[in-house]
Amino acid sequence: MSKIIILLQKKSYNVTIDCRLINASGIGTYIKNILPSIIKKLDSNKYFLLGNNTTLFDQGLLDHNNVECIEFNAPIYSIKEQLQFQKLIPKETDLFWAPHYNIPILYNGKVLVSIMDLGHLALKQINHETIKRIYSKFMFNRIKKKATATIYISIFSKNEYNKFIGRPNSDQFVTLLGVNNDWKNIPENKSLSLKPFILYVGNVKPHKNLGRLIEAYKIICDRIPHDLVIVGKNKGFITGDNTLIQKIKNYSDRIRFTGKVNDADLKQYYKQAELFVFPSIYEGFGLPPLEAMAAGTPVLSSDAASMPEICGDAVLYFNPYDINQLAQKILEILNNDELVMKYITRGRKHVEKYTWDKTAFQTSNIIKNLLERD
Repeated sequence: MSKIIILLQKKSYNVTIDCRLINASGIGTYIKNILPSIIKKLDSNKYFLLGNNTTLFDQGLLDHNNVECIEFNAPIYSIKEQLQFQKLIPKETDLFWAPHYNIPILYNGKVLVSIMDLGHLALKQINHETIKRIYSKFMFNRIKKKATATIYISIFSKNEYNKFIGRPNSDQFVTLLGVNNDWKNIPENKSLSLKPFILYVGNVKPHKNLGRLIEAYKIICDRIPHDLVIVGKNKGFITGDNTLIQKIKNYSDRIRFTGKVNDADLKQYYKQAELFVFPSIYEGFGLPPLEAMAAGTPVLSSDAASMPEICGDAVLYFNPYDINQLAQKILEILNNDELVMKYITRGRKHVEKYTWDKTAFQTSNIIKNLLERD
């Protein structure tokens, strides 16, 4: 009987995960939405989470008996980070998972890396940050040699890595991101605006292409009643577009920056907008258009980078470099109720295939297979 029990037991492994970016946009959304499921699915493992104890506690990640926090507050991309990795990663670790490309370069065990995009290398015409570009290229090359496996959030990002760095000496996987169900059932709430509005959600980094959206809106604003509402953090970005203030001069009554808003208000902005516009030049995935679809808002998206892969036929596309085309597309969709309903219907159907449960399930299988590999 004892032999049978041993055979039926799950083997336990030790997994260490860098969770310092859990509250960041993008990568933080990714970590928060799949890590709890992974811990639950692979519950025989022990998890060491590198990060801030209070932050991880607030996220509910420390409620599990198989989870331990290792305090780690070194800045990402720093020398201090690399030195502390060596001290803090437990020696009994069977797999280290880096949800970002800043891997521990001196660590010699199994490493799984999630890669969002290759923006620092692909956008050198826009972002003139030579040091970041050199650092990212160095790290991506280390990943090529050291990683046991790499995960990409789109086929586009996988192809970008192979284009700029070359195919890694490891397995490559694509796990698309997801949209929570609460985006599909946003409750009715008080109106956020007295006038109808076009919505943009995101930051003001140059590759987000917000400047061209503003210019396109200025061309047509006298022909529509809609304001342009820009939701998101508008300060503190090293690569921020400082020309935006000049672009909206004399338009403060029609173009409104809300700054960062809470999740409840963010959902209301999506739900109450008459059109969501996503002008980005470069995205590894691009969640905002899917969130807009889930909220029942028609989407006008750039046709650049990963957007056609992620959005399929559920959005109306435009060339993100052509301001006049963008202006005309805004008019086209706002003045055509049938077109609005077409993209609302397509969007609601399209977004159904993007779930965090699927992302977590695929990632769990990757982790399980890596742990069991000799």
